[in-house]
Amino acid sequence: MAELAGSVGMSTGNLYRYFSDKEAFISALVEDEMSGAISKINGLDNTQSPLENILGVISSCIFDPGYPMDHRLWIEILAETARNERLKTTFKSNDSLMRTAFKHLLNDAIKKGIIADDIDPDGTSIWLYALVDGMIARTAVDPDFDFSIHIDLFKRLVTKALTK
Repeated sequence: MAELAGSVGMSTGNLYRYFSDKEAFISALVEDEMSGAISKINGLDNTQSPLENILGVISSCIFDPGYPMDHRLWIEILAETARNERLKTTFKSNDSLMRTAFKHLLNDAIKKGIIADDIDPDGTSIWLYALVDGMIARTAVDPDFDFSIHIDLFKRLVTKALTK
């Protein structure tokens, strides 16, 4: 809790004034992060290509998991979620909402003939978010990894995977 409190600029005691325990704090962080991601999706420019919007959203999530989240904290949250059933339920609920919003982008891209029409939007949303989590993990654990150096290749590979 001390590390978590420090990541948001609070003392541990002050953190407990707002959250009853670590689960409550992590749940709030997950809900806030997911809410921010959904806001990004809902605020996209509809005049832009759906594929560009998809690439923009996933790149944005990799570059910035969302304040006060950083890459290391996101990995800690995923690890804690894997061990804790209550947190797993919160995570899955929020993840489902976020992926539903993302599936709308995928369906729009399919409808406009921009990405392959034989992909499953649900499975693809899982695949893309697993890719995001993996890139966040790489950023967290490898001080020599700079996603901005690899962004063009990342976009090219995702585009190749999604298009006909």
